[in-house]
Amino acid sequence: MPTYDIVNQGADDTGGTAIDSVLNGLIGGDTTVIFPPGTYKLNELVVPSGTDDFELIAPDGARLVPGVSDDNQRWIDVSSNGFVLDGFELDMRNTPLPPFVRMNSESGNWELRRLITRGRVRAATDTNVGSNSSSEARTYFRLSAAAGKRGLLQDCYFHEGACEPTEAGNRRAILVESAAGALTFNRCWFENWGENTIYAKKPAGRLKILNCYVRNSQNGLRLGGNTDVQNHVSIKDDQHPRQAWSNGSLQRGVNAEATDPADSSAGINTYDGTLTVADSDFYHRYSDSSCGGAITAPTPCQRIDVQNVRISYDSRKGHDAIYTLNGRMSDGTTPNLEYLQLQNVHVRNDHNSQYAISLEQLPDTWGTVSGVLGGSGAATDSSYVSERMTIGGNPTAPDTTPPLPSPPPLGEVPMEPSQLVRIDNKGNNSATTYRITAGDYALPAGNDGATITMSWGPNGEPRRPPNSAVATGTVPAGKVYAFYVTGGIVSTEANGPATWTVDGEPFDPNARSIFVTNTITSDYQQNRKQWQQADSVVPQNGIAIAKPLSFDGGNPVHTRLRNVDDGSFEYKLEEWVYLDGAHVSETFHTLATEPGEFELQLNSGSSYRVKSGEAAVSSKGKTVSLGNFFGSEAPVVLAQVQTFDGSDPIVTRLSDISNSSFGVTIQEEEARDGHLDETVGYIALEQGTGRIGNQPFEVRRTGTTITDSWTRLSFNQQYESPQFVANMQTMNGVDTANLRYRNLTGTGVEIKIQEEQSLDSEMEHTEEVVGFAVFEGAV
Repeated sequence: MPTYDIVNQGADDTGGTAIDSVLNGLIGGDTTVIFPPGTYKLNELVVPSGTDDFELIAPDGARLVPGVSDDNQRWIDVSSNGFVLDGFELDMRNTPLPPFVRMNSESGNWELRRLITRGRVRAATDTNVGSNSSSEARTYFRLSAAAGKRGLLQDCYFHEGACEPTEAGNRRAILVESAAGALTFNRCWFENWGENTIYAKKPAGRLKILNCYVRNSQNGLRLGGNTDVQNHVSIKDDQHPRQAWSNGSLQRGVNAEATDPADSSAGINTYDGTLTVADSDFYHRYSDSSCGGAITAPTPCQRIDVQNVRISYDSRKGHDAIYTLNGRMSDGTTPNLEYLQLQNVHVRNDHNSQYAISLEQLPDTWGTVSGVLGGSGAATDSSYVSERMTIGGNPTAPDTTPPLPSPPPLGEVPMEPSQLVRIDNKGNNSATTYRITAGDYALPAGNDGATITMSWGPNGEPRRPPNSAVATGTVPAGKVYAFYVTGGIVSTEANGPATWTVDGEPFDPNARSIFVTNTITSDYQQNRKQWQQADSVVPQNGIAIAKPLSFDGGNPVHTRLRNVDDGSFEYKLEEWVYLDGAHVSETFHTLATEPGEFELQLNSGSSYRVKSGEAAVSSKGKTVSLGNFFGSEAPVVLAQVQTFDGSDPIVTRLSDISNSSFGVTIQEEEARDGHLDETVGYIALEQGTGRIGNQPFEVRRTGTTITDSWTRLSFNQQYESPQFVANMQTMNGVDTANLRYRNLTGTGVEIKIQEEQSLDSEMEHTEEVVGFAVFEGAV
């Protein structure tokens, strides 16, 4: 598969000159074009049928800027199979009429991933307010797929909308006019669209709308049958744009409109199949006639299945929160609602003249009906519903937490940086269980055809950031699951035959590693009393080392920990008493493990020793025995206070490290007296370089060369995302001091010893030995 760097091929990465001539020369089957960070002007990209598996990838994010302004102008137009667009900002800020993106009906197996729109996506007809011509509506993304093929729209943000909330617009975000193939929209964010946000009532193929978020936009999801909506959030709590052509304003949550007769040749079928709305939340509380119902079926499709849904509703619109009507199709017939389920449905209705649930068209067959209806408004006009639901109760309020992370700031793309974990159980006859613990969150993905699980939470339900740090469940035989993991992989477990990869590299989920590593960037610290929280950074009842600090702020400072337990700790940037305690943001890395003696096996087959524990230590010092665990070689020792029993600032110093013991003491600033006992945690590491489980690492000590001047350390291995922890190993200089670092790269780091100035102004420090450990964070 040819892979090209577009800049190396001659493309301008400043946005000054269009890249069309370069990019068109690279179009080909089984070809990947890499975009380094930069800005790229694109007039038009056409990928013809037969040019399969052509991919445009921006691994670290890049910006695409339209070179043409016209809402009837195609920008990216694809008719092939296997097209991928991943990792781009689509910058419309200086484009009066943005062009459109289209996946044509003969295309398939395409993936549009990690895209974010910058700026409003306006239409030329936005000024034709009240024209009453719906043909003036324009579409930003036109999506389809051929029969037997699929399409994926994932981690895409359309959050700036078509126009200001006070304006009128004719742009819809997504149109699926017809599609015989299967489409999945996973983790997409929509806000302030002036037309139907997702218009997808006609496709004959299966449509899944998973983990999406619609806020203050026109008709949220306009759908037909054969569609799943799961873990979706719809919010109407403020003004949103009007449709320009109608000069109207209507916000429905999920709207079923089986108005078009089936036409298999055109990929159209609005009626057949089930519309499922599950595990979803609707907050429609805006006292205006623009605020419509949460789940509506003016022209019902064949089957409607509503499960585990929470609604809060109030409006001046003549809509019920949930309703069905006897609407007509375009041929004059009334489609028949064959099946209706309303299972565990909770509705608070405060509309003064409309129902929580109104059913003009009743189903031929009922599924489970259960739930709670409450609020000051009427409950239901259906005796069948009133007999099976709790009326006048206290319904569960909707969870309005977005099912995806908030839009990233300008210059960043969604889910970056992240790792893609793939669990492949194809070709196997038994299931595989899995558990992934992330530093921040683990979210299911559909990359390369993976099945998107909706039950990855620890309770077998979908979860929402920031409460989705753990993904757990079962991959059925023959299936593939994938997860984006941010904040690093803390731990993994598996039982079964599936193979794992991380970013395409083989990965052993059960590889024994007693270590938890992480990178933490603090908030600005306002005063010395402010503590910050770090989660998923330490095993339960474990020991944490969190030093040295970066050198973004020059005042002498170090990390102080407390409440190191249950997977987390609290920390603060502890300046000395003579300073004011406020400090700029700093970055530090953590190494944590369980207490005990461990003899691990490296990937090379050799053994590797680690010993960790705790000791009660005061400013008088203590000698800690290592026994004969390390044989004849002295380990590198990392030690840090784990408690906050005394409030005066302290650092931990080491001395006399041998193969069998080491000395440890705690130091207050020179101008103050001794300190009472604190619990010091230590991790003693055998020197070595290699891989523990799936994690490259090295543990080394310097010569007696480190002073108050910056010294560069070079690593034995190159790291993609190095996590660096270090500790002075000697106490040649007795003045209170600790380490700082700067300029950390994949090949090395600069360190120095920093004294404090409570007693005198000098900060010179004699030569010391430093021990350090580097772990790869990108695993």
